[in-house]
Amino acid sequence: MPLTFQQLRCVRQVVANGFSVSRAAEALHTTQPGVSKMIRGLEKEIGVEIFVRSGNRLTALTDAGREALALCERVLQDARALQRLKEAVPGQDEGTLRVGTTHVHARYSLIGVTKRFMAAWPKVKLEFTVGSPAQMLGGVVAGTIDITLCTLPDPVPKGVVSVKAYDIGRCLVVPPRHPLLKVQHLTIEELARWPLITYDNSYTSGSVVQREFERHGVTPNVVMRAMDASIIKAYVAAGMGVAILQKMAFDAALDKDLRAIPIEHLFPASSAMISLRKDHLLKPFAFDFIHMVAPKWSRRAIEARLD
Repeated sequence: MPLTFQQLRCVRQVVANGFSVSRAAEALHTTQPGVSKMIRGLEKEIGVEIFVRSGNRLTALTDAGREALALCERVLQDARALQRLKEAVPGQDEGTLRVGTTHVHARYSLIGVTKRFMAAWPKVKLEFTVGSPAQMLGGVVAGTIDITLCTLPDPVPKGVVSVKAYDIGRCLVVPPRHPLLKVQHLTIEELARWPLITYDNSYTSGSVVQREFERHGVTPNVVMRAMDASIIKAYVAAGMGVAILQKMAFDAALDKDLRAIPIEHLFPASSAMISLRKDHLLKPFAFDFIHMVAPKWSRRAIEARLD
């Protein structure tokens, strides 16, 4: 029996619904016996068992099943790309670009790029998804995001190609007249004495700070974690603590109720990376967006990395 897209959808939906065949059947608008039959037919055709079974229940993926799921996702994603091809080919200057990023890049780095891009490509719709780096790279793998701009999670998913966009330096943000403004050479031990507001560890800016404290054998006095620079700055301004922020998130002209202290000697810079799936088909405007974010990366340079 030849393989069908519906069999692949069955595998994906069973996993997505916690190995419940009945819920997968509801999602696919079919019957439970129909889903079970299609999965058995697929396993027979490829010669391996995809699911671990306990009686009549599916309980987990086998080792081969994990590979099969990844292949199912890829085939279904490519099928969707083929379905969009008729619309995509005639209009290379129109379509949708789905960009995944974190709060800080969306708020402080991409506004100018977005203005220029929309002026250059008026028929293109931009869709931004904001979340943690791991979530954004997961979207790239799943095919729901075309390109991302963020630091890289650990580990980086297979099949993802990343290029460096720019460095992300850090500064210490404190309220006006804070005692740390008078310190000539700030040490990490001195910093640990003060209430610290920092990023959640799911973000690189949070994990990097935590790692540096641990490397020096010092425990910071973390009083709050957040995912958004504007929230962190608001609580620093309210006198709740001090914060380690990306330099791009601090503007002396706008953040008049805050002061910045250089801390390059304490915390290393991170790299903002542009990431995309190696087998994902990009339109010309996607390459142009990348070039606007990081001018050194032309379409030819990106395509060379994808080969």
